[in-house]
Amino acid sequence: MNKLTKVIFLVIGLAVFIYLITEFGFDNILANVSKTGWWFLPIIGVWAFVYLLNAVAWYLILGEGKKNISFLKVLNVTISGFAINYVTPFVNLGGEPYRVLVLKDYVGMHRAVSSVILYTMLHFLSHFLFWITAIIMAAFFMTLSQPLKISLIIVFIVLIAFTFFVFSRHKNGIFHAIFSLLRKIKFLKSLEKKLLKKEESLLKIDDQIKDLFNNRKNAFYWTLFLEYFARTVASLEFYFIFRAVGMEISFFEAFYISAASSLIIQMFFFMPFELGTREGSLYLVVDSLKLTAGIGIYIGIVNRLREFFWILIGLILIQFTGKKKSGKNIFEYMSEDTQKIKN
Repeated sequence: MNKLTKVIFLVIGLAVFIYLITEFGFDNILANVSKTGWWFLPIIGVWAFVYLLNAVAWYLILGEGKKNISFLKVLNVTISGFAINYVTPFVNLGGEPYRVLVLKDYVGMHRAVSSVILYTMLHFLSHFLFWITAIIMAAFFMTLSQPLKISLIIVFIVLIAFTFFVFSRHKNGIFHAIFSLLRKIKFLKSLEKKLLKKEESLLKIDDQIKDLFNNRKNAFYWTLFLEYFARTVASLEFYFIFRAVGMEISFFEAFYISAASSLIIQMFFFMPFELGTREGSLYLVVDSLKLTAGIGIYIGIVNRLREFFWILIGLILIQFTGKKKSGKNIFEYMSEDTQKIKN
């Protein structure tokens, strides 16, 4: 990644970061940090460990590419990538192109793209398993109303379907299925023609995606476990926040709050910066546990303060990533890599 690209990422990230801080209000930040007290340190520390697990998971995916890049560099890019995701208004996937741009200088474009796609797929898959676990635990250990039971059953079925779909894509690839679908739909012929120009490169990425599941199963399942464990560890954030205000909750309740609130937030992914959805989801989830619902608003505020801290760290780390390179686009690099393989 060249210096100009890094500066662009930094400037855009800082601009959004300053906007969020200004909207949130400095007085509000100081008041809630003071209210949380020293508990704010373990809340931040939990996510240091979560990012460490995320980085280990991504490092495993790289396979042979690990010899060309240090783990500390991967950890650096992991934190920066999530920071960019936080400041991306919609979908929260802005960090993925950044990760590709950095990683390609070390492992080549094909492996960079495939590793980022694989990591993102496993990251989402771990979320599905995390949510499924929470629903099962709620069914066994919580008193649920009839409407809530019906809602959870529907969500459970949908999550199971998504889980099987993602597993199938790991086994059979992504782009091969896309090309097959495009050939069957006439009004998408123009899109098919554009993608056919990059078919060789895209299918090469597909091969690397399938390789992880079909030929490196240990790496696949260890990566999935680490991502799932990271989600579980992140639940401690809610446990510590409740302790900060003198309320005792069990780890299961913290797990449930984390899973249920994140599921609701993902259902409203189109909301810019998750404005309103986080606080509203936490209010509803805390109320479903028959706890003081108002604390859900406070939890949302502390969540955002923790995010502000790690966004700032991630944006700073952007300046310590990447090698100097020529300004070629993603498909030019793919074509070069394919030509090398042929030769």
